[in-house]
Amino acid sequence: MEIPDCDTTVVTYHADVQPLLSANCYSCHATAVTQSGGLDLEDFTSLKAYLQNGFRGDGIYGSKLYNCILHTPLAQQMPPTYKLDTCSIMKIKRWIDLGGSNN
Repeated sequence: MEIPDCDTTVVTYHADVQPLLSANCYSCHATAVTQSGGLDLEDFTSLKAYLQNGFRGDGIYGSKLYNCILHTPLAQQMPPTYKLDTCSIMKIKRWIDLGGSNN
């Protein structure tokens, strides 16, 4: 799926993913707040473990983070009150596909 003005050619953690997480997740899932479910997405080590923690299957489709932001029926939908826009989801997916590096 291609979306105009949504370049996923080069996606990095610091330029693309971290700002999305900050804007949409850190109010509940950050170091300085009481984390929901004990999940700290602000800490890269914690985030990386969540990427690798399988949902169902392998690869991107096994990523809990991806399934939560995609609002997959069997996953806990995050954010709980709205769904990220398609471009944001595509950028996070691309970053995970590229290995989820701290770049």
